[in-house]
Amino acid sequence: MPSVHAPLQPVEPEQMSESDPGVPADRLDAGECGLICHIDGDHEDIERLKTMGVCLGRRLHMVKSGDPMIVSVMGTRLGIAARLSRHVFLRLDDGRPCHERHLDA
Repeated sequence: MPSVHAPLQPVEPEQMSESDPGVPADRLDAGECGLICHIDGDHEDIERLKTMGVCLGRRLHMVKSGDPMIVSVMGTRLGIAARLSRHVFLRLDDGRPCHERHLDA
């Protein structure tokens, strides 16, 4: 049975641009997704996000917006406070919901 998840495609450093930091995760609507291209904040917040699996190059899918929001990273659902999500920036996918992207694979 084919996988419905697109393979993880890391963002290479040369693909990331400080002039285009991406969209903050707290601005996504339910169903939107993208690649994590930048994480900022203090050391403690960055480490907390990394511990949860929210790392550069990973795909983040917004399951439910709000505070806390529910996101999916690598198939695991996480509750993240809006305060933390503002530190995560994404390069958005082509506008289709995440569950439709596998149709091209």
